[in-house]
Amino acid sequence: MLVTGVEPATATSPDDTAAQQLAARYAPVVKLQDSAANCSEGEHFRPIDVQSVLGNQQVALRGPWQPPDLIKTQPRGQDLGLGYPGYFLDFPGDPLRPACDYANWSAQLNSQYAATVYAHVTGDPKYPGQLSLEYWFFYIFNDYNNTHEGDWESIQLIFDAPTPEAALSTHPAAVGYSQHGGAERAKWGDAKLEIVDGTHPVVYPAAGSHANKYGQRLYLGRGSEGLGCDDTTRPEPAITPKIAYVPMNRADYLAQYPWLGFEGRWGERQRSFFDGPTGPNMKESWTAPIQDAEATWRDDSTVVPAGALLGPSSTGVFCAAVRTGSNLLRETLDRTWLLGLLLVLLIAAVWFAASRTRWTDADPLPARRPRAWGQAVVSAVQLFRRRPGLFAGFGAALGVLSLVTVSLARLEAARRDAPADLGAPTQTATGFWATLVALAVTLLTIATYVVLLAAVMRTLDQLDRGKPVTTTAAIRDVIHRPLARAAAQYVVVLFVLTIFVATIPLAVYYAVSRAFVVQVLVAEQCPGGTALRRSRRLVARRWWRTAVPLTLVVGAGLAVGPIAGIVLLLATDWSPTLINVVSSILFALAMPIAAAAVAYLYFDRATPRPSAADTPVRTAAPG
Repeated sequence: MLVTGVEPATATSPDDTAAQQLAARYAPVVKLQDSAANCSEGEHFRPIDVQSVLGNQQVALRGPWQPPDLIKTQPRGQDLGLGYPGYFLDFPGDPLRPACDYANWSAQLNSQYAATVYAHVTGDPKYPGQLSLEYWFFYIFNDYNNTHEGDWESIQLIFDAPTPEAALSTHPAAVGYSQHGGAERAKWGDAKLEIVDGTHPVVYPAAGSHANKYGQRLYLGRGSEGLGCDDTTRPEPAITPKIAYVPMNRADYLAQYPWLGFEGRWGERQRSFFDGPTGPNMKESWTAPIQDAEATWRDDSTVVPAGALLGPSSTGVFCAAVRTGSNLLRETLDRTWLLGLLLVLLIAAVWFAASRTRWTDADPLPARRPRAWGQAVVSAVQLFRRRPGLFAGFGAALGVLSLVTVSLARLEAARRDAPADLGAPTQTATGFWATLVALAVTLLTIATYVVLLAAVMRTLDQLDRGKPVTTTAAIRDVIHRPLARAAAQYVVVLFVLTIFVATIPLAVYYAVSRAFVVQVLVAEQCPGGTALRRSRRLVARRWWRTAVPLTLVVGAGLAVGPIAGIVLLLATDWSPTLINVVSSILFALAMPIAAAAVAYLYFDRATPRPSAADTPVRTAAPG
């Protein structure tokens, strides 16, 4: 049985007495995310008593002028009750470069103050027959894409009752969980709404962002849901925060909680969405909760599909891209010159690479002839246009081989998440099998790409010799070739060299210099060790001219699907599952084209250049 206490209020009107009972009856159960040793991962903040920052020696109240003027150190609730629009509280640390400062401060405060939420019951002037019960959560830091000091989130229960006493005799009609700039609605009794002891809704605050979610999922944000991905997949055991009741009458709650009169920001002022938030009293839902619910609540959230189909999933890349882009923006927000310099360097690098190659005269056959890397790319695309059925076959084969690895990973996930009464594994067994499955998936993925490179190379080799070839024949032929030994040596050496940071440059050099080992094995039919040495000789003295094209070609093949998926995520309302399917189809078509471009790069290196002596000399005609 869940027992929840309510911090008593000063006011003792009949409505407040009933409202306190209502606040205790529906007090939320909170499942925060698991913390990690690394302060940049997991959840290091919990809903806390506002008194933890008021009167704190490390907090200051600052004014809105440039530069911000210090108004008062250790501001107390009575100080904030003066309103102070445009002012802000300044916590210890830099929200643009938080490091572990806020996590360490949070650990200190958590040891001194209990987890707390603030309960407030209010009506809406436009909906006199309904009542709103809100629970407000205060966190000292938002450790999400838009890092900022202070964070206010809430959940709201709406009753079809005009008074708190009447609400005690019924159940909520609807529930809303705040999520960034919006909220998600649930009806009382919905399957997605988890309830403890019949009345206590369970809340899953997302790691870092504290957006309130209904379940244990990875959620995708594209609009008011917040741009990025909210993670609630690793919840800790539930906690029951202390409920601090806020009286219904404004004069009463200002007397007890004068900080509710503060009109400034609960965190350092910064540009854009890195700014500290305003408090509950500045939100529309504080005075017009039903109107706000009608205007901002949505019926569901977008869940990131479990697992990928083929290649990098669009949703996974989207989450990583938003996180990386946010970090870059955060690091350069107060150094715009650096952001400008990075953009100029990127544009200059792309322009330089594109201008230093040839794109015309790119006939795909004969394959054995010198080509600039731009011609290699165009030749691969031209070959695809001339033989779409052949490349579609490679895409289908890639799909079949890749789905084996995806199915294996999903079976392990289903086994791990099985209920205890269905034989869910122990933690030790889970770790062992997860490691084993991860190893198997890695090996199968490597084997898939090796077979693809070899089959495409075999196809080009046969076409260049004027022989007919099919997808099935090419794959069947390369499977019987000695690819495993050379591929294993290549991967093992790379793995060993990447264990230590100091040897990573050697790993990069080795990866490029042996990049044509598969092509050599297929086209020149030599043993694995010889093929590795042959690849090194082909790249010798042309390492940079090989590394850059390979990076661009392979990177483009990997990125086409996810980039298209991100565009669809931002520009359409398609489901993530459908977008991932489209992304996978594009990936399955792009990778064989990239493999063909790599084969053309090999032919360029392996084809002897005509010497000056071989070039015919023109002589003037007699007379």
